Amino acid sequence: MKKPLPVELLEKYLRGDCSEEEKALVKQWYASFDNESGYLDTLAATELQNLEDKIYSRILANIEVTDADNVVNLPARRPGKWYKVAGAAAVLLMISTAALFYFRTNNNIPSTLDTAAVETIAVTNNSDHIYRSVLPDSSTVWLNPHATLHYPKVFGNKARMVSMTGECFFEVTKNPARPFIITGNTIVTKVWGTSFLIRDNGTGEKANVSVVTGKVSVSIKDRNTGNLLSLNKGEVILYPQQKATYLANTHVLSQEKMVDNSTLKIWQHVSLNFDNKPLKDIVRVLNTTFDVSIRVTDTEINKYKLNADLSGLNLPEILEALSKSMNIDYAVKNSTIELSKPIN
Repeated sequence: MKKPLPVELLEKYLRGDCSEEEKALVKQWYASFDNESGYLDTLAATELQNLEDKIYSRILANIEVTDADNVVNLPARRPGKWYKVAGAAAVLLMISTAALFYFRTNNNIPSTLDTAAVETIAVTNNSDHIYRSVLPDSSTVWLNPHATLHYPKVFGNKARMVSMTGECFFEVTKNPARPFIITGNTIVTKVWGTSFLIRDNGTGEKANVSVVTGKVSVSIKDRNTGNLLSLNKGEVILYPQQKATYLANTHVLSQEKMVDNSTLKIWQHVSLNFDNKPLKDIVRVLNTTFDVSIRVTDTEINKYKLNADLSGLNLPEILEALSKSMNIDYAVKNSTIELSKPIN
């Protein structure tokens, strides 16, 4: 059996902090279980990227799951479903690492890797809806338009680790024994059970975390954060109604109290009951309750009426309920939500 790599090096690889030399060392070690010497030299660029993704997933999960070795594109759900996706709104990819390479088999892989398979699920919200994704531990992630999320099909024994870009709202199931760790483009957030909003887009210029409930810690991604399962020097601790902001130009992570929490109101679970109310009245109530701007672009649907108990739902869930029960469509347009008749 090959000598294992230092845990510290694998943690650096997981955080994306490795130098090119260290990355090469990890890849060569992982590929050394193949019979052919110099195997990496024969791989195309896309195959090398696949290998890197598989190594990342293997470290990420640290688990054993059922074998699977294909890539699957799941079709978008029909508009009538509760959590719908318009067209190809959210594409789910299941990438298996049951073997070292999905197109090869190898009898020399050690038993610790031979039975291990990691399926990484990637969700990309290409729609103008807010997409809901339920994780293996029953945590919920709401992806705003253009956001992405990656997570293992089964979480590891020591931590629940995911990565994301864009804007996502998390409702994390409490499990003190297995902290929940989110890696973004520029920041890393550790959670033990809470609800919060992360904005960390692809530009890398600015990122922030806003906490609704619970407690989280935030650190800069490219800083050596040491043990991911404990608090470290330089991390910012956040409590409800607090936020952390990272500015790339100054490389500073700051903590502050939220002065304006209007962007978080849509995630609050409220009690609303409508008794044969027309849509125009419902929109008025939603705008006031969630401090948002919802407008109807097709006046004909203003007369549609609803009789429903929407208690315990947040705004994205209410929008999906309206869409399903009243046969209307909605679209998030920057700071405005537009309601209209569905396009046939």
